[in-house]
Formats: sequence, structure tokens, C-alpha cells
Amino acid sequence: MPKNSKGKDIAEIIQDKCIICQVCIGECKPGAITYEGGVIKIDPEGCVGCGKCVDVCPTEAILFEKPRKKKVVVTETKLADYKGIAVFIEVRDGIGAEVSWELIGKARELAQKLDAQVLGFLLGSGVEAVAKEAIAYGCDVVYTMDTPVLKQYLSKVYGKALTQLCGEVKPEIVLVGATPLGRDLASVVATQLQTGLTADCTGLDIDSEKLLLMTRPTFGGNIMATIRCRNHRPQMSTVRPKVMPLPKRDPARQGEVRAVDFDAPEDGLPRVIEFIPRASEIGGVDIAKSPVLVVVGKGACDAKKLPMLEEFAKLLGGTIACSRPVVESGLLPYARQVGQTGKTVAPKIYIGVAVSGAVQHLAGIGGSQKIIAINTDRNAPMIQIADYALIGDFNQIIPKLMTGMEARIRSLREKGN
Repeated sequence: MPKNSKGKDIAEIIQDKCIICQVCIGECKPGAITYEGGVIKIDPEGCVGCGKCVDVCPTEAILFEKPRKKKVVVTETKLADYKGIAVFIEVRDGIGAEVSWELIGKARELAQKLDAQVLGFLLGSGVEAVAKEAIAYGCDVVYTMDTPVLKQYLSKVYGKALTQLCGEVKPEIVLVGATPLGRDLASVVATQLQTGLTADCTGLDIDSEKLLLMTRPTFGGNIMATIRCRNHRPQMSTVRPKVMPLPKRDPARQGEVRAVDFDAPEDGLPRVIEFIPRASEIGGVDIAKSPVLVVVGKGACDAKKLPMLEEFAKLLGGTIACSRPVVESGLLPYARQVGQTGKTVAPKIYIGVAVSGAVQHLAGIGGSQKIIAINTDRNAPMIQIADYALIGDFNQIIPKLMTGMEARIRSLREKGN
């Protein structure tokens, strides 16, 4: 095969076979093929060796052997070496995140089917108390990396630390809360470990082959997909807060804490120059922690009506939240949005005011203990899944409910309750 001056293999024309159709000229992006003096010619210095001319030639009049791609040798993971279910324990302001305790509770359920231990992976600085909490919620062993380097979250630093833990401990399953931090970290670690990651799961189980079944909504929540990771370890999943129930805390529970040294490189890791604390949410309220939510839907998206709905929520000891269209209108901030693209909530009482109930919204309220829907459309999806439904105009229904509640409150105060 001929070569150009740079030693690169180039294509060659077999003139006896060439019918001068000139198809190759149109296909050659570098313009190395030309028609001169009644024959097709290839400029050796212009040819880049792509081989596209060979593919389009109808008479096989062009010779060129495409370079073979090097076969990538993938080291087979010894699946039997991986044991245990690990939960990454996220720390916020020195306190373990509630989603981590929820995942420990689910891990205990899965561990019974695998006859495995529940492991806690805890990164940070001064995390002894959090490690004890992890044991109280269900961890058998908590692996800690306690160093000032991990005091503040940085994806590259935490990614290296958690990857190191996974490599040394070799858990068969790793669960991470689908918080902003958890989503960022899980993707970094899965990439470094060259394993699969299923994000935003709503269901976890073990199948007959002892594989983790990871179920998540897809296509905008219209269908549910169950995913397995057969050939790589660990099997990784992120789960949104409030999807799994919070287990009971047992302060008398016994477990083991094992300290692991972080093999941080001397250079190459970023460091914090200045740390700016995150701003509190509007009103200092986290809707995911509110026991009662009055959720404003598109049908109640009116700035003049918002004070009444806020007063209604206040009487119930709750707070205002909303669906996505209300945020898009600018009436309420994103921090108040409930649903697949907002926050997953599990209040004791959820009251949907003119919320139609799109699948994306319903995906975020499945953990609610009681759902009350107020809507003029009796066929709305929200009405169909509600525990109690009030059909009618919220402008008439809410004031009546508030009047009744205020009368009840006065009565209780008069009785000294």
C-alpha cells in the first residue's frame, strides 16, 4: 500500500476498474481526489486515510486497507470478591443527612436477602458522632476517612476518597442519596470504578440471581424501568430523599467503626481558598421537612390568592409549596417546587390546591401519609389518587375550611388545650 511523505497509508486507484463515475470525488472531504487528464487521481499529501472513498466506489476500483481498531482488553471483575452493601453517609453541617439513614434502612432489608453486612462509608472531618449515629440506624461496620482535607465537599477530592474506599472494601452494592452532592459524587466514583450507575431510583430489590434490581421512572415518568448491572461491581444507585422510609433509631445497637487513611496525593488535588456558606432557602423553610404542605397548582397560580393560601398553611402548622408551572410563572421560587424535577416530599398531610397531578408531580409525593385534593375537575389525576377529594372552586372551599379551623382553635383555647 502506497504511503505519503509522512509515512501514512493512502488509497490507490486501479485505473482498469475505474469507470470515472466521480462518486469518490464527492465523498472525499479533504479534496484529495480529482479528475485530471481523463483519469481519477489521488493526491498523496492530501489523503488523510479515512477510507470513505473505498466505501462508495461501485466497482471496487480503490485499494485501501482500513487500520484495525485495537481491541480493548477489559479486565473481568471477580464478582465473588465483592461483598456487603455500602451506604455513603452524607454530612451536612456536622450532621448526617436524613436520606443516608433512609438508605441504611433499605440496605438492611436488602442485606437479609443477600446474607450480607450493611457498611457505612463516611467522609469528613470530626465525624465520630455521625459514625455512631450510622450504627444506631443500622450499619454493621462504618468505614471513616476523617481528615481536614475532607472538611468541605470538593468533587475531585471526595471522588478519589470514596473510590479508594470502594477499591479497598469491595462492596457489591453502593447506595448514595440523590442530593446535589450525592448525584455529583456518584457519577465521579462510577466513572473511576468503570461500573454502572442508575440514578434517581424509586425502588430497590434483589432478584433470584442475587442481583440488585434498580427501578426508576423514565420517559418523563410515563414508564418505570428496572435495571440490572450484571458484569461490573459495585452495583451503584442513587435514591432521592423521602422515597425510602426512615428506620427506627436504636442507640443501644452495637457496631464497629474502622478508620481508613486517605491516600491523598501530595499535589494535584484542589484546595479551598475561601468557603461561602450556602444561602438559606426562602423563609428558612425546607419543604421536605414540613409535616403539612399546601401545594399550589397551576389552577391557583394567582399572586392575589397566595396570602390566603399561606395563611391556610400557617393555620395547619405547615408551609406553602407548588408545582412546576407555578415556579415557571415566577410566583414561587424553585426551592418550593414539588415533583420529579423539584423535591421529593413525604409530609403527614399533603393538600393539593388546583393541582392537576401530572406524572412528574405525582412521582415526588408518593411518601405522603394523607393526600387531600381540591379541584374543580373530578377527573383530574390528583383526584383519582387522593385519600380525600373536595370538588369545587378553592376560592370558596379554602375560606370555609379556615373559618372552621379558626373556630376549632378558639374552642380549644377556651378549654385550656
